[in-house]
Amino acid sequence: MKLGADEIFYLNALNSISGANARDCVVQGNTVSFIVRPGELGRAIGKNALNIEQLKKRLKKNIEIFEYSENAGEFLKKAFYNIEFKKIDSVEEQGKKALVVAVDAENRSKMLNNSGKIKRIKEIAKRNYGIEEIKIR
Repeated sequence: MKLGADEIFYLNALNSISGANARDCVVQGNTVSFIVRPGELGRAIGKNALNIEQLKKRLKKNIEIFEYSENAGEFLKKAFYNIEFKKIDSVEEQGKKALVVAVDAENRSKMLNNSGKIKRIKEIAKRNYGIEEIKIR
């Protein structure tokens, strides 16, 4: 994974405001998604989300912060904390890794209503876990 100048700038901004060390960030449109090391989510967010508010003002972008997990399925559960997953399987199809996610109809519509977040999560999964596809069933 190679980071560009923009990503390094955003990672440094998060570190200078919160003291949290992020391992990656994804910039998509007007949103910056940070992936912080395990145990640093609270520090990155700050008391009463003060660090997020400061980052929003400084960067003039929407901010998302996710906590890294060694397992791609666990990362997905944390990223979509308000979704109840029935099952998450890691599969390999035609030499490419994929996550197959089983949710009920209500949770499926919640996930699909947030297509921008899904795109960012897919990019994070690709860069950090080698996951090429996330299939929602």
